[in-house]
Amino acid sequence: MKCSWFTPLFLFAMAGALPAQEQIITPEMRVDYDTLHQWLHGGDPRLIAWAADFARRGHDAQLLAEMPALLEHWTMPPLYGGDEAQQAERRAVQAVLDALIQENAKLPIPAIDTVAPAFPAQAAILIGRLPLSESRVTLGDWTYGETGSWRGRLLARIASMMLAKDPGNSLSYGEHGMLGFVASVISASEEDLYIAVSPSMVSHGNIGSGVCGDYVGHKLTPGWPQVYTYDLVEDDAQVSAPVVVDLDGDRIISRRFEENNPWGSCNGVRGLDRSTRHKIIAYWLGVSEKEMSWQPVENVTIVWTDKAAYQLQLGEIVEAQRKKLRATVEALRQRGLLRESETADLSPRLYVTVQCEIIPCPLE
Repeated sequence: MKCSWFTPLFLFAMAGALPAQEQIITPEMRVDYDTLHQWLHGGDPRLIAWAADFARRGHDAQLLAEMPALLEHWTMPPLYGGDEAQQAERRAVQAVLDALIQENAKLPIPAIDTVAPAFPAQAAILIGRLPLSESRVTLGDWTYGETGSWRGRLLARIASMMLAKDPGNSLSYGEHGMLGFVASVISASEEDLYIAVSPSMVSHGNIGSGVCGDYVGHKLTPGWPQVYTYDLVEDDAQVSAPVVVDLDGDRIISRRFEENNPWGSCNGVRGLDRSTRHKIIAYWLGVSEKEMSWQPVENVTIVWTDKAAYQLQLGEIVEAQRKKLRATVEALRQRGLLRESETADLSPRLYVTVQCEIIPCPLE
């Protein structure tokens, strides 16, 4: 009799210790708005992802309209890595962003600003849907990120390309403080002039190599819908892919893929560097990049005869490059892209490197 009292209590305690079973959800289920609303705002990442999945497939405008405010007040998870809870949060955010992107929603700037640091590709797609009258200030802010993380450099590049089409009264931070956007691009532009001192005329070139490939996928997370995410690639052959920004044929497109089966790419988007600034300036001047009078990297050879001849040629070469840079600034001013106050000392920076290829070197 004594054991008969304790056996039910022991069994009850064991039953209470068992984990609660997750609600089984399938894409074919019929789910009403009230249930989806509860899932979306209930705080469970898995249910949020399911709510976004049903809203996207069912074109539920009412539920989609609730998502921007949800994103705006969401603490974003890291883009990669993290513990299991952070990974679940990331999938949930990706599902919500995918629903909004696929349904051509227009998000307010505060929501885009919130997701941009962790999900730059989705943020770039969404801000590209807004008129410049709404996005100009934020795009100007994004151009500050050129020296930060790769996400910041990516957004700085895209923002600069978007602003380049209509610089208007856009402002950005340059070496001399707050400048008009065009002036800030010029002040940050650079040319590397490499001068080889050689016993004879030789050609110089750079040899580079790169490696790119696919990522390793994994199975769909049990109990979750298929979640999709995005990346951006530059000048890719996929003509039909959605274009995020196109500046005179320099195209950055978006790719949508299963988050558990990411793609590799050899066409990653470059940040806002000397080459991409050079492209923007060429666009403003109405010429191709190759037609510019100067290039981001120039290689020149001085054939050694004597020190006096070397010094004369060196001075002439450097001054010729400086004239080209100043002429670029003047041409932009003539097109009305610069204010008078921005032209006095404004010029791309010129870096000169001299390499002596003679042994022993007569310059030493």
